[in-house]
Amino acid sequence: MELDLLLFASLRDIAGAQTLKVDLPEGATVSELLEMIAQNHPEFAPKLPHVRVAIGDEFAQPGDTIPADQEIALIPPVSGG
Repeated sequence: MELDLLLFASLRDIAGAQTLKVDLPEGATVSELLEMIAQNHPEFAPKLPHVRVAIGDEFAQPGDTIPADQEIALIPPVSGG
């Protein structure tokens, strides 16, 4: 399945875009998604251990399955004041 991942903060800066296209097999998990991104886009690898993945409007766990019909977002930690 082909997905457009929404990117935020430093991930958006690294990509130079608001989205990242990925192709995942049906039934892929959040962990598998992050592993695939690290392999295919090594510029993201240092950030991925700290990234939260949101499926729809909820944060996902590493073992959660990625559905084809939901919005997927990668959210790195941010700080501010």
